[in-house]
Amino acid sequence: MLTAIQNELLTRVGAGTPCGELMRRYWHPIAAVSELEGKWTRRVRLLGEDLVLYRDKQGRMGLITEACPHRRASLALGIPTEDGIRCPITAGSSAMAASA
Repeated sequence: MLTAIQNELLTRVGAGTPCGELMRRYWHPIAAVSELEGKWTRRVRLLGEDLVLYRDKQGRMGLITEACPHRRASLALGIPTEDGIRCPITAGSSAMAASA
């Protein structure tokens, strides 16, 4: 049986926690390709972080934190570009898609 402290250590996966830092070293399946059919973005919550899975205009997929670093606008409402996604407010390029 685990103590309350051991349970806390093993179950917290937020950024900066021991288990969270360990889990961030591994690949995680987050969505099926079919979940983005007919749309550009999808909100994802993974390891306590709010993220956005997106498809750029070339069809490549990327994953980025949901909040735009400039105005904290949601990139789930972002505008797809040829090489990433733009903020819906500042129109600044916020991400580059990884090669598929």
